[in-house]
Amino acid sequence: MKIIPVKPLTEESFARYGTVITTHNRPYGGEEGIYRWYEKQAEVTDAQTVSINLLTAVERPFTCQKFEMHARTTETILPLTGDMIVAGIPAGEPTADRLEAFYVPQGTGICWGPGVWHFAPYSLKGDTTCAIIFRHGTGGDDAVIIHLPEEVGIER
Repeated sequence: MKIIPVKPLTEESFARYGTVITTHNRPYGGEEGIYRWYEKQAEVTDAQTVSINLLTAVERPFTCQKFEMHARTTETILPLTGDMIVAGIPAGEPTADRLEAFYVPQGTGICWGPGVWHFAPYSLKGDTTCAIIFRHGTGGDDAVIIHLPEEVGIER
């Protein structure tokens, strides 16, 4: 089985997949001493109605074979109760040699771009609940599912 390493999540390392949602080194507005406002960290594309969902990533083996892709819309994942690992393949042909994995700490999020192959995040300790934000109906009318020919392992 092919094994891929987990990479640190940076704006540069994740750029082929989408955007990183963070407050680290980002400009902000707001009212000093009351709140900091970090505007437009990500956006939901092709949406008349935005759906805010909760997903609990159940602790499972760090192997992947199944991936999904949304051609028209973005998918934002915000880990609420713990750290996680995400695996993705840039837009285009979904092959194991293009697969990468990233460590996403609680309090930071990601936004998969349209056309990027991904699946449910991996919890690092117990189950992890995440907010998932995308265009309402995406799972029903904008989801393509594939299976790679062989499982790929993720080195924690």
